[in-house]
Amino acid sequence: MKKKVGLFYKKNGSFNNAVITIDKGIIRALDISKDDNEIIFTMGNGEILLKKGKSQDEKEIKDIHGDVTEYIKNTTINFSKVYKDKDYYVAKLNIPFSIVDTFKITKDNNEVNITTGDGWVKIDRKERIGKVYTLKVNKGGIGKTFLTVQLAHGLAMQGKRVMVLTSDSQNNIIDFTFPEEKQEAIELKKGLRSWVMTGKGDKIKLRKNLDFIPLESSLFTPKFLERLPVFIEHLKRDYDYVLIDSIPTMKIDTEFVKCSDKIIIPAFCDIPTLKGVINVIEEAGINKIKGIIINLYRNTVTQKEIMLKLKNILDQTDVVFPKPIKETSIIETLVKKGKTVWESRAKAVLDAQNSLLDIILEM
Repeated sequence: MKKKVGLFYKKNGSFNNAVITIDKGIIRALDISKDDNEIIFTMGNGEILLKKGKSQDEKEIKDIHGDVTEYIKNTTINFSKVYKDKDYYVAKLNIPFSIVDTFKITKDNNEVNITTGDGWVKIDRKERIGKVYTLKVNKGGIGKTFLTVQLAHGLAMQGKRVMVLTSDSQNNIIDFTFPEEKQEAIELKKGLRSWVMTGKGDKIKLRKNLDFIPLESSLFTPKFLERLPVFIEHLKRDYDYVLIDSIPTMKIDTEFVKCSDKIIIPAFCDIPTLKGVINVIEEAGINKIKGIIINLYRNTVTQKEIMLKLKNILDQTDVVFPKPIKETSIIETLVKKGKTVWESRAKAVLDAQNSLLDIILEM
């Protein structure tokens, strides 16, 4: 079942407390009463576990991002009398602020899952985990960054919270989202490496609902690569989607792919790119591929033949293969201005929008 966590604040706006109303089913599961209401409140692996009793070992451990990873405390269920002249009580459980913060509970997003068993109650919010997509192909210059930005902005315009990451320390994501005259004002100091190693850093707001964490350096230590998956899991609790613009020659690319739910492959209709697409499919497995999208397409005999070969490869699979995005001067002009295809009403851009939507609606 689902329950809502009540959040209460002081007059000055600071947090006061958070409570869950405890119903009869939870009281029975814990075997408690107003006179016998001590419980052990523990948390680990994103789950709260309640049991009747008292623990000898109380502790609270947080990770570098400030999220609670392990928590054991003794507490009580508060039974409050509703009517002075009647023996009627309402039971409530206080949720510590550190747990509220870790679970990302807000006034607008305050539902939790409640599961009861014989002597225990579990509380979690696991359905909030976002999805991770890496744009990958073993060839440069295909348009990975361009397509990452277009897909990310398209998702953001649907009201999804989107984070963009990159393994390119040149941070070309900025070139595709801001005009040249505004790029100089953007400071790139503490980016992905800082976030992963210290839990703190800078975010660049690209558009509404769309953020970007830049990369300060392409030097990745074993410790950084070890901690990267933990940070991505942290992002999945804050964002509906994490899109990764990857460079195939970097060690970080391997870790990004491991952390990804699916891969989206940008492609050209030429022989070297076709070989690169086949390599990615063989390396990752066809089930890991969400879609393949052709960029800068020209309606020539050679490109038609290669597109047909790709169609044949994907026949009888669930891989999304939309119409190719044609090479047009309008898109080139949009890129130069730091605009996305969603910021144009030109009819010539409509086909590109529809192709991207074919991918987005399946993500």
